[in-house]
Amino acid sequence: MANIEGTVNFPWAICLAQEDAASLGVLRLADSIEVAEHDGTVWLRGKPTDERLAAKLHALPVHERYECLASGQLRRIDRRIPTARLPAVQWQSLSSWLRVLLPDSAFPAELPRAISLQLVRSTSEREPELLLTGLEELARFAAMAPEVRLARLQFAANANGSALVRGQPLPPLPGERYVMHSGVAVPAGFSWKPEVGADVLARRLGVSADALVLWNVDGSITRFHSEQFVPLSRSALRTTQQALAESA
Repeated sequence: MANIEGTVNFPWAICLAQEDAASLGVLRLADSIEVAEHDGTVWLRGKPTDERLAAKLHALPVHERYECLASGQLRRIDRRIPTARLPAVQWQSLSSWLRVLLPDSAFPAELPRAISLQLVRSTSEREPELLLTGLEELARFAAMAPEVRLARLQFAANANGSALVRGQPLPPLPGERYVMHSGVAVPAGFSWKPEVGADVLARRLGVSADALVLWNVDGSITRFHSEQFVPLSRSALRTTQQALAESA
């Protein structure tokens, strides 16, 4: 696929997946861009642009980039002849299509439709990588488990007596299991709607390189940093339990 570089000196059109629609937020102040949805994709079209807007268009995760011809045909910018046509859909201005989604009290971010991120049941199965359980239950497990089993695990504890265990295989303990998606831990058996990409979800939840976000079943968010996790060992558990008892 050819790149858009410098100015775009012709009427243009691009299409991208519905789950990547959040990336269009960078264009919210641009004039004369129209948008439409068609068969699970989002289409944009516009007039010749300057270098600043061209750079933003180039950074989008698009499927295809086209030149719009007068006949309504589309020519991919890396081809010599037209290969497609603009979909026959209702177009609207991008500024009216984009809307702030989530209140600041929930997530410090914006998404470009009047919908909210929410956890939903999913039929997709993945091996959980995190377990939220009780510290006492974890200590009893560690007292009986072989060292080679514990060596694969890390844990972080809080003052309420809960422990978040990270690694595989997870201990066979009661609790809530989570699956990782680009730094966001979602309860096993759940996904989210709208179905934006995991990288988009992580950006919206403000996940940094050294942190993870625990998205709980009740919708609450808990943040953990890498330094909060320590190798799971009997001595580390005893030290943690003693520290919690002394601070009670």
